[in-house]
Amino acid sequence: MTQTLGALLFRGRQSKYGAVKHVVDLFDGDRIVIHDDKPAKWITGDRIAIQLHGLLSNHRSPYMVRVSDKLRRNSIRTIRVDLRGFGDSALISRSHINGGCSPDLESVIDYVHRISPLSKISLIGFSIGGNIVLKTVGQWGDQFPRYVDSAIAVSPPIDLNYTMWNLRRFGNRIYEAYMMARLKRSLTYRRKHVAGLVDTGITPIPDRLLAFDEEFTAPIWGFQSAAQYYEKCSSVRLLGDIKIPTIILSSRDDPVVPFDMLNNVLMSNHVDLISTRTGGHLGFLSRGVRDPDRFWMDWRISQWISAIDAVA
Repeated sequence: MTQTLGALLFRGRQSKYGAVKHVVDLFDGDRIVIHDDKPAKWITGDRIAIQLHGLLSNHRSPYMVRVSDKLRRNSIRTIRVDLRGFGDSALISRSHINGGCSPDLESVIDYVHRISPLSKISLIGFSIGGNIVLKTVGQWGDQFPRYVDSAIAVSPPIDLNYTMWNLRRFGNRIYEAYMMARLKRSLTYRRKHVAGLVDTGITPIPDRLLAFDEEFTAPIWGFQSAAQYYEKCSSVRLLGDIKIPTIILSSRDDPVVPFDMLNNVLMSNHVDLISTRTGGHLGFLSRGVRDPDRFWMDWRISQWISAIDAVA
């Protein structure tokens, strides 16, 4: 819990916003916003990293800003995605995020490839964004686009059903309560400001995640139930099919996404599971002995991505 809360409280250095916004049309006619940070020394054909945030986050979330800043220092262009309903996508997307919306990521990848067709692309997903990344590359199998050559998933809830039930445990209900309070505020706000919002009209909005997914998320995405939604959108069944170099970073003390869901999971030889004793959920704070600051996760992501071209 300490590392998880620490990640929320200690924001770290937040660089000034200097990205260029693009609106991306999605496969179903909806739209989202992406934030394009291009380093001064970046030249056509250099690497691009696409970042997907976690649930309740957006391009302004501290970890998204810090990782983008460190990658930019290494001349890697970064694309921070605001998923449906969050950040700058909140008022232009009519639908809402689901935990496995791989077609949305594919739309972003296609858009980025069109603006820089000679660039190699790395995918980075945090929490639910990590599940989306893993589901996407797993579905590709051998048919992955050759310009996408690497992926990183941090604290990914690879089994959405397992994650939901973990949040219902007595000691973890504080996290569920926090998440649902934020989701309820977001949906209430968007109901007032988004014309043509995809909605089931549930009132009152449920206080528990399972009920919310049963009565809202599942039906708006065409699933018969929350159980079917969790089954179809979880990446766990696809990890054995991944054919591009992929890193999963997970902590053994993660209170939100329990590490034991990774036990006995069939993973491709292309997947490296890196586990830490502590780190919480998207925390991974250190004493700063090896790195210039305490944000160990950020430095490792930057090193892993930068090393790809160094050994190519």
